[in-house]
Amino acid sequence: MWIVLLVNVIVAAVAVIFGFQNRAETLNLFNAGIVFITFGIVLLLGAIPVYQDFSTSSILMFIAGILIIVGIIMLSVSLITKVPRIVNLQDIAISLMIAAVCLIYFMHGLNLSLSNLVVPELALIIGIVLFYFKRKRQ
Repeated sequence: MWIVLLVNVIVAAVAVIFGFQNRAETLNLFNAGIVFITFGIVLLLGAIPVYQDFSTSSILMFIAGILIIVGIIMLSVSLITKVPRIVNLQDIAISLMIAAVCLIYFMHGLNLSLSNLVVPELALIIGIVLFYFKRKRQ
């Protein structure tokens, strides 16, 4: 499990380094709300395969709930203040990759089975695809 965690950390770190180069933009609450909600949904989906382990699943569900609530509050504030509704795919891709690393870290004490790794690896693959398409469009 540590090898899988190390590979995912390296992939996410490279994506973060390349993603945040030459970046000068202000905070967009709408985009931040979407990023928080996607991060929370990935953590919530990651709690499904490990529901037998109470401590891991409860931590994942608690953090996911907080992230989703904060994301909904940010979306509500952005809709009230009428900020531009711009979704940055690069931010979503990076949050998916970081969520995959967090999931694997929380599951490192569990057995290495395919059912435990489906959600984190799927989130990492989707993040890489989104990151590639965002880079390709620029």
